[in-house]
Amino acid sequence: MSSMPLAPAPRGDDLILPFQIEGQDVRGRVVRLGPVVADILGKHDYPEGIGSLLAHALTLTALLGSSIKFEGKLTMQAKGDGAVKTIVVDYRTPGELRGWVAFDAELYAAAVERGVDPGREVPQLLGGGYLAFTIDQGPDTERYQGIVGLEGGTLAECAQRYLDDSEQLPSAVKLSAARVDGHWRAGGIMVQHLASAGRQHGDDDDDDTWREAAILMASTSDAELVAADVTSEQLLFRLYHERGVRVFETIPLNVFCQCSRERIEGVLSQFSAEEMADMVVNGKIEVTCEFCSTRYDFDPPTASA
Repeated sequence: MSSMPLAPAPRGDDLILPFQIEGQDVRGRVVRLGPVVADILGKHDYPEGIGSLLAHALTLTALLGSSIKFEGKLTMQAKGDGAVKTIVVDYRTPGELRGWVAFDAELYAAAVERGVDPGREVPQLLGGGYLAFTIDQGPDTERYQGIVGLEGGTLAECAQRYLDDSEQLPSAVKLSAARVDGHWRAGGIMVQHLASAGRQHGDDDDDDTWREAAILMASTSDAELVAADVTSEQLLFRLYHERGVRVFETIPLNVFCQCSRERIEGVLSQFSAEEMADMVVNGKIEVTCEFCSTRYDFDPPTASA
């Protein structure tokens, strides 16, 4: 734990930076994604709007997953009835990300033709549905899941409602994603109002310090969150230097995937020879990982390489 210096040294991309505002019951995290988001999106030929939505989801899941204090995985899943059918993002401790999107190309093209307004991508692309967060600590533990309706213009607004309801901690979230010099970048910031002794959260609307922290966070521009030449420390200093802000150890982020030939063989072994025969295309059973787009070919009917 250290106080943030006046002229912080750059720490680079693909990091989560936890922080707390000095003298206030307000904590938060900043996420900056560079090569990680570019790598994940680069494995798929997503249209611009779909790529941006997944980049937001990756950033949001990193913001929330980094609060896990044990070895495990946080999965964010959005299900919609619009052009975008499914978004899945996994955050695995201590700091690994992966994600994918399933969408209807014709419905997406129609939505783009009508015009997708900034800040309205959830109703215009996902439509009605739900946003679920699942925490998995391993095979011998019970999973925890929280669900909220897709009631908001952005994933950040939906997540903010989820946090307010599930954690009962007033929260504010902002996400941004864009191509910078031809490469995808993404960033996000979240602040939460902590409970302190002798205070009821029902009084939060009258809490000037919390409102100030949330308003200052909201002043962050989309360009600042994705800028390669603005560090997380510099951003926090601009927002909270008058109050003072304390930063903690950064969490590095990397890309991961759990697919393997052996794992897929295990799944295929659960099917009968007749069922596998129905999967054959051009003499092979082809399986493509939804996360990393790696293709595996197997010989029927035993599905052995």
